[in-house]
Amino acid sequence: MTAFTIAKNIELEKKADTPMVNFLAQEGLLELRGRSLPENAESFYRPLLDWVSGYVSIAPGRTVFSLDLEYFNSSSVKQVLSLLIKLEELTAAGKEVEIIWKYNEDDELMEMKGRELASIVELPFRMESYSL
Repeated sequence: MTAFTIAKNIELEKKADTPMVNFLAQEGLLELRGRSLPENAESFYRPLLDWVSGYVSIAPGRTVFSLDLEYFNSSSVKQVLSLLIKLEELTAAGKEVEIIWKYNEDDELMEMKGRELASIVELPFRMESYSL
């Protein structure tokens, strides 16, 4: 992957079965928002994982990864975890990373999923509930 490819942002619109994606390299901002139910989660997330792999080498001093997922299937959970594990490399390099897990205050399942992911990785998670 070339530096040009890495520096290029990924911006995808939300669809019925895939989340909105905003991966902004220079701003150090990564966002996923919506539902993640792709028929093939690995093929949807592969470009995102490749991008994050390259991003690690050029990341600014601080990266924020904001996740606001209404729902995600089990194959998407695995892919999101892979993204988080890749971001752990930034903290190993002395850079600051913050994960913001947003969930509807009435959605105990999504709150629990966020806490589960937070317990697996060595990254600071901020849980943010909101009401509709």
